[in-house]
Amino acid sequence: MTDSPIGDTRQRIIDAALSLFGQVGYTRASTRTIAEQAGVNEVTLFRHFGSKKNLLIACVHSFNQIGFSKNFQDHLTGNYPADILTMARLQIEDTQARYEILRLVLCEAQTVPELREAILTGAGENRSHVSAYFQHQLNAGVIRADLDVEALTYAFDSLFSSYILFSRLLGSAEQPSDVHLRTLVSLFVQGTLANQGA
Repeated sequence: MTDSPIGDTRQRIIDAALSLFGQVGYTRASTRTIAEQAGVNEVTLFRHFGSKKNLLIACVHSFNQIGFSKNFQDHLTGNYPADILTMARLQIEDTQARYEILRLVLCEAQTVPELREAILTGAGENRSHVSAYFQHQLNAGVIRADLDVEALTYAFDSLFSSYILFSRLLGSAEQPSDVHLRTLVSLFVQGTLANQGA
């Protein structure tokens, strides 16, 4: 319990940084403003993180700890088609909730080396959880043995997260209809399921 205030301060700084990074971008977000929004002084920020880059890396790590890929397995039943539908819904909800910081990634990752480095690390962590799920399904004979697990992971992420990303970029905040979502899930499942003709 004694380290709780330290943990609270650290998380407040991370939350403030995530918010500001999403609003104005990594480059324009100053450590002074982040500290002010977190209710601490700038010295405290540097004492916890050492640099703005380290703060960004901590943000990505925190971002991943509560996101879809970290927690989706808690919601699965073992039925592959039903699980993919659940995973798709969670992925879409997660993308919608974290759109602002994801927009930062899309807009700045190519020009900000620190951001690109942090995102590549975070993306690897995210993909590893989803890849492990698909590897388990492949080992169990549920999905086709000729499929590459990494490619399958990219396909899943692209299919469901890009729906929200493109919708928001084009000015719409709507979720896909249930029919639309089930159609996408059906396409994914039918393309990956083993023993189609059995």
